[in-house]
Amino acid sequence: MDEHIRARQQAAMARYGLDALVAYSRENVAYGTGYTVPSQSLNIRNRQFAVACSRGGRAAMLLTANELPEAAARSTLRDLRPYDEFADDPMAVLAGILRDLGVAEGRIGLEMDAIPADRWEALKRLLPRATWVHGAAAFHHARMLKTPAELDRLRQAARIADAAQAEAHSQVREGMTEQDLYRCIVDRALAHGAEGILMVQVAAGERSAYSNPTPSERKLKHGDVVKIDVFVTVGGYLSDTGRAVVIGEANPKQREIWSRMQETLAALEAMIRPDARTSDLWRVFVESFGRHGMAPALRFLGHGLGLSLHEEPFIAAHTDTALEAGMVVAIEPVYKADDGVGYHLEDNLIVTPTGVENMTSRFGPELIVVG
Repeated sequence: MDEHIRARQQAAMARYGLDALVAYSRENVAYGTGYTVPSQSLNIRNRQFAVACSRGGRAAMLLTANELPEAAARSTLRDLRPYDEFADDPMAVLAGILRDLGVAEGRIGLEMDAIPADRWEALKRLLPRATWVHGAAAFHHARMLKTPAELDRLRQAARIADAAQAEAHSQVREGMTEQDLYRCIVDRALAHGAEGILMVQVAAGERSAYSNPTPSERKLKHGDVVKIDVFVTVGGYLSDTGRAVVIGEANPKQREIWSRMQETLAALEAMIRPDARTSDLWRVFVESFGRHGMAPALRFLGHGLGLSLHEEPFIAAHTDTALEAGMVVAIEPVYKADDGVGYHLEDNLIVTPTGVENMTSRFGPELIVVG
């Protein structure tokens, strides 16, 4: 296991009083192994995978035998425990791993929101003396601070997402469809080295305020505001960045709204530093929008970003987390105008020891007009 990831998990176990952590979800298995298991991405439900790590730092992986060659080539773990998916009981193998780690009677944090109910019941029967604790909070704590390798992958994903949008702008024409623009962005993202495309949202005019729009056959028209939001992966780590663009020509109202959003974003990014609190960021966001008669379009301002699209810390009215160097957040002060049009604005940021690094700084503050 990567030494930095191991240290983060050990710190989380110490914080929550655990003897071991067992990852079961796709993203937390990837966190422990250093790569995304193909069968988990394909959601083949009868194939079970897990990574167990003890407080002493020993770790092992449960996996299907067909995935062993890939794991041997790509995983940062050396202790790989394969099983025959048609003949063996994977929970018996996982129980054996936990016995070998010396935690069969210990306090074990398990992703209870990820393990299937039948597997969970079997595991409890196999290790009756273990004390089982929901491990989600420990994994959230471990993953909030990114390691150097994680930051490198996040920077690459952000760079690719920015480049794909910028290069697609020159191909935009009135009359092309949302699907056409979507394909342009995907093509450029893959050309720049994206390993995967989780989603690219393109939505014009009356569809621009949708939270998660699927690109449609709607044609782009002169004066349309178009939402673009790009989620690409590098080594399993995600971008989540986008902009609103206007087709052909922007009117004064559109430019004024965008200027106010950029003013708010600049104020927020100036606040981000170690020990800044998410509650204060939310308050400044609401106050800045409020001075212009604007209201938030979402119930949160931002979220952590990494192997999952939404991670801790969240920036919202109900949170009060102190930021730390090494956290990565997506900030999105999005707005829905009175006419129902949505304006999307989202940067991906690293909290540094002295402030903030914007990984998505390719576009300036001006409203982008294309076509």
